[in-house]
Amino acid sequence: MRKHPVIWAVVGGCGVLALISGGSLAQTKDTIVIAVPGTPQGVDVDRQSGPQTWTMAAQVIEPGAEWKPTTYPYAPTPGADPTKIPEFTYPDFRAQETVPRIFENCDLSADSKTAVYRLRKGVKSAVGNEFTAKDVLWRVKRAHELKAIGTFMQNAANAPDPKQWQKVDDHTVRISSDKPMPLICKILTNLYWYWYDSTEAKKHSTPDDPWATKWASTSLVAFGPYVIRSWEAGNRVVMDANPNYWQGPPKIKRIIYQVVPESASRLALLKEGKVDLIEGVSPDEAVSLATASNVRVAAVHGNQSIYLVMNNNKAPFDKVQVRQAINHLLARDQIVKDIYRGLAVSWEGVMPSVYPGYVEFNNYTYDVAKAKRLLAEAGYANGFQTTLTYSAGDPVQENIAVLLKSTLSQVGINIDLRKQPVSAHSDLVQSKKADFALWIDYPIQPDPNYSLRLLYLTGNAVNYQNYSDKEVDRLLEEGASIVDPAQRNPFHRLAEERIHEAATLGWIAEPSYVNAMSANLSGWKWFTTQHYKVNEMSFAK
Repeated sequence: MRKHPVIWAVVGGCGVLALISGGSLAQTKDTIVIAVPGTPQGVDVDRQSGPQTWTMAAQVIEPGAEWKPTTYPYAPTPGADPTKIPEFTYPDFRAQETVPRIFENCDLSADSKTAVYRLRKGVKSAVGNEFTAKDVLWRVKRAHELKAIGTFMQNAANAPDPKQWQKVDDHTVRISSDKPMPLICKILTNLYWYWYDSTEAKKHSTPDDPWATKWASTSLVAFGPYVIRSWEAGNRVVMDANPNYWQGPPKIKRIIYQVVPESASRLALLKEGKVDLIEGVSPDEAVSLATASNVRVAAVHGNQSIYLVMNNNKAPFDKVQVRQAINHLLARDQIVKDIYRGLAVSWEGVMPSVYPGYVEFNNYTYDVAKAKRLLAEAGYANGFQTTLTYSAGDPVQENIAVLLKSTLSQVGINIDLRKQPVSAHSDLVQSKKADFALWIDYPIQPDPNYSLRLLYLTGNAVNYQNYSDKEVDRLLEEGASIVDPAQRNPFHRLAEERIHEAATLGWIAEPSYVNAMSANLSGWKWFTTQHYKVNEMSFAK
């Protein structure tokens, strides 16, 4: 892949190198420079995840459909109001209405057991291959064979077997099931339900890597508005506009994701106009930028949540009273006010509060005396010793960890704090080996069954706390086939109540999704996989 000429300079005496191209690149109207904390493992979201994976993948992937846009339904935070950004909209997933993208439509039969995907004709990747039924079938088989995130998606849609998927013609795929498939059309909005250029991917398959996983990580070619031109791990990623993009060329022709590890340096570059957008903005930094006349901060109330992972299989967290006690020691309001600086909301539900079917609980109020009684019932009247792990990549987690150490000590729970590098922390939690850890995550699909299955179904890959309840499993299995939202949403209340009573996690807060950007940038919007779309942005003239 070709490289791009750059000019490097030391920023503000911080000792951090930043791409500034003579100080003018960020002002080029067809190029956007985005400062990020680091490069991800890759953009193959079937196998990889994380903040930069999501934002980078969203530029090269094109969804089958999107949620119909609406106006922002929440009170904006002063100084971080996304509605101040020209052309900002919010996905209207509560109404469950979609608009087509590279699928012209999805027809679901009256009994919801047959669906027909009709692909938009003339959609091409950057290398010129047309999007056809073979790309859909190849992707379905790939997800099935890799037993990766795509497998969960197919299970959630009640279409897990590749044999259920049949080509009708080059632009039509039929999916059949012996169960209703309520999500089979709506899941087209999901960034994880995406489509490769399988013709190009097959060129990079090898006997030991038949699904081209190495290639897909950093060179994925799909049908989105941009294509990766260079990938320098730990340094930068460059993307150019897809010349064949079905909606026509975007106004911004090139994206440069520049690694700037120190958040203070990212802020300085943005204020100086040397980058156009920054990721990894902490609440304190967002507040500090509120008075900068050439910068806009956008904080969106979305579907993210921060919570405590407690290993339900290991002492002392195998005792429900211990988990309940810890939930009574979470100073949620203080965390929202003092640590998140108002860029979050207190959370005690078991799925995102913005989603249909959400049940709000207020049972775990901050109550030290009650926590002591519960610990005594569990046989830990004098408390216990444990280690809390958290990510070094998120300063908010460290602040929360310090507060937890103080509050839990009131009942004799003595915590050793262990800050871990981002990758090490992710590996620990995602391997389900964390005893006690802070974690940020979210279910992408705005649906109660999808959300609850993701986090709480026995054995599921994202059930990091090893929770298991046969009755919850039964309810989720039954709920997966309920089609009518008027029945589907309230049906899941009993599962939510059982999960909440079990205190399987320590539910803390729902942080806003925050980016900061140049004041002359328009078209920034938030999507449910914590990403934005550069092709919808432009610079003011």
